[in-house]
Amino acid sequence: MDLDRLSTGEKIAGVSAIFLFIFIFFVDWFGVEVSGLGSFSESVPGAGGSAWDALEVIRFVLLLTVLAAAGLVALRLTDSTYEPPIPASTVVTVLGAFSVLLVLFRIVDPPSFGSIGGVSYDATLKVGIFLGLISAAGVAYGGYTTMREEGITFGDAADHLSGGGHGGNAPPPPPPAQQPPPPPPSQQPPPPPPAQQPPPPPPPSMPPPPPSSSPPPPPPS
Repeated sequence: MDLDRLSTGEKIAGVSAIFLFIFIFFVDWFGVEVSGLGSFSESVPGAGGSAWDALEVIRFVLLLTVLAAAGLVALRLTDSTYEPPIPASTVVTVLGAFSVLLVLFRIVDPPSFGSIGGVSYDATLKVGIFLGLISAAGVAYGGYTTMREEGITFGDAADHLSGGGHGGNAPPPPPPAQQPPPPPPSQQPPPPPPAQQPPPPPPPSMPPPPPSSSPPPPPPS
């Protein structure tokens, strides 16, 4: 397993997810405070619970965030060619940010454990919830850093979701219709050869000149 394949953002998201997993199950996020009539209020030593024990719905969102970050890292380490409908880095960023908001909500408004006989049992904050908040923020930051390293924006993720990206379920557009080849030019019959002119007549032959009729020379004396 070559960890050098991981980008900086993937390393941050992966390490933060490991810590978030530990804090969800093995660290107390809440203590218990008992309050009754009047001003009676007292914390119960040793009582409390982790995020998995005390949170009903939020715990599943936190666990899903951990799994998404683990999937992002696994895709890179295995050099997988699978392309999800939404980029994995975007999923990690959104889930990490959503987890941060949910944990902040429980910091502001801790859960209540009910009341019995006029005695109420309220949750108090422990260090685990703050460690979980930091880990969830690390997952979100790592996912966002990975998006920037990959050159992905939230608009690109929306295009993937709507089928515009490679991971969409929409079929690819059909190839453009091929235009039929142009018809061959109409073949004209070749022009007829030019008419051959008859050869000119030969010049008229001239009759030979008549022989000379001068008398023969006299014999010698």
